[in-house]
Amino acid sequence: MKVLFILLSTVFISSCTVFYPVANNGEHDPQNLQIYYQSYHEILDTFNGIYTGTAKINMWLTTSEQKIILSKIEEAKFFSFPDTIYQNPNEIISPTPGPVLLRFKYKNFDKTVLLDYPIGKPNYEKYADGFEEIRSLLYSIIYSKPEYKALPPVIGGYQ
Repeated sequence: MKVLFILLSTVFISSCTVFYPVANNGEHDPQNLQIYYQSYHEILDTFNGIYTGTAKINMWLTTSEQKIILSKIEEAKFFSFPDTIYQNPNEIISPTPGPVLLRFKYKNFDKTVLLDYPIGKPNYEKYADGFEEIRSLLYSIIYSKPEYKALPPVIGGYQ
């Protein structure tokens, strides 16, 4: 059932967006640090160079941006996180932001973490701050990129 939900969610997000190609002549920095980030309303996929939010655009990270993110990943010890950070069954957030998937691939390291809100169990809370710091950094980089700034303004929605 979860697989069907994820599949339908991905199809829905893809069908609700418009693709805005960005002219860069196919040139971009090598993606030594590859990222797949999926929240309930956005996907950043540097494996394929695509960002999907209110629109779908080409997006690659610069070498400098990758170094900044890698530094934050190492500081948070992301590669030692558990595969799933479970929600607290006694806490309810409404509306729930849903699960967040974050994958980093760098050299021989390839780690995917699924975070489900609200974060449960005290032993998972120690990962929450690092996860949120990484996530905030990704958003600040995405939103500062010329490709994102060139999108038409968001009308309504989540921003």
